[in-house]
Amino acid sequence: MSKMWRVLAIALVVCPAALSMAARWNPQTVDWKENPDPRVGDWGFGRPGYPEGLYIHGITVKAGQPVTNPLIYDNDVYDDVFDDELCFVMAGLGRMNLVGLIVTPVLTDFWGFSKPHWTKTAYESRDRARASGIRMDRIPPITAGTEAESEKAGERKDSAGARLYVKLINEHFRKDPEHPVIVSIGGQGATLASAFCIDPSIADKCIVYYTDIRVYNGHYQWASRLIAKNFRVVSWGDDHWWIPKKAQNEWRVLPRPEHAEAKDNGPNSGEWRKLSEMQVPLLDHMVYQFQHRGEYIKPDRKADCYGDGTFLHAWLPGMFEDVALMEVRGGQVLHITRFTEKGERTVKAFTLSMFLNPKAYATR
Repeated sequence: MSKMWRVLAIALVVCPAALSMAARWNPQTVDWKENPDPRVGDWGFGRPGYPEGLYIHGITVKAGQPVTNPLIYDNDVYDDVFDDELCFVMAGLGRMNLVGLIVTPVLTDFWGFSKPHWTKTAYESRDRARASGIRMDRIPPITAGTEAESEKAGERKDSAGARLYVKLINEHFRKDPEHPVIVSIGGQGATLASAFCIDPSIADKCIVYYTDIRVYNGHYQWASRLIAKNFRVVSWGDDHWWIPKKAQNEWRVLPRPEHAEAKDNGPNSGEWRKLSEMQVPLLDHMVYQFQHRGEYIKPDRKADCYGDGTFLHAWLPGMFEDVALMEVRGGQVLHITRFTEKGERTVKAFTLSMFLNPKAYATR
């Protein structure tokens, strides 16, 4: 056994989280005159020369400058939200440096931990991007993360996804340590947690946007607690997750149809027409989801958001109006505490401008 693989084997058994120095958020900066030289971990509002909204050093850029941070998108099922489609379109337009697509098909034991069929949704989503004419040289391949039969079996589980995390984060850090990799987690954090067990140093080299680590996506406690304790996490939680509206024509983030219920709306209803008229499989599938998927058609609520789209903050610093350092899953995370109608409108204007840009589908 080579030295590298011997070290890997030991790391996966021991997972030396207790021996590492956890990446920390610094206290909120309220006076930028006293903090003229911010470092990764510094955050606050109202930094002169930067866009209005939440400033995170290494992530937020000056107005007019492109976001160049590499982004790794890691989700459990690719077919319940539209964040994967958004990443594909933004990457195709050159607006996002998308370097990794990881599928982590696990949930939690009391819902049935192993979800191997979810892997298929990732490949199907990427195939729709290809069929839609998106530049595939800017879309990385799908990489499988943690696959296991139980929570216990998923701990420290080696996978291609875990090794990809280590490779991509370290390679970028050597080139550009001031602009950390953005990690977007929309499901269970099993793959990133196992990557940390291989190389704890990656915690200092990235910023993790984690959807609902406090509740739903944090139920796999081995992974969520390890990530909360050791990484810099921006937490988009149960306070604003799956923003409920009573009717689809009340949506402020997603395109609105004419009528309240999906059954009364065809694919050309209201703003759905803007998507349908593009005649690309990616957008046609979005409309199909609006019409058929439970999250969007429940009688008591119609979820209105890019549920795992916290990473949009890098492009839209003003979408969140307040955050706070909070104890979550045993660690200190930067938790979003205010997302209002103003933020919803900001997200809608931005995302529709991406989806409806014909240049995104130029290779058709």
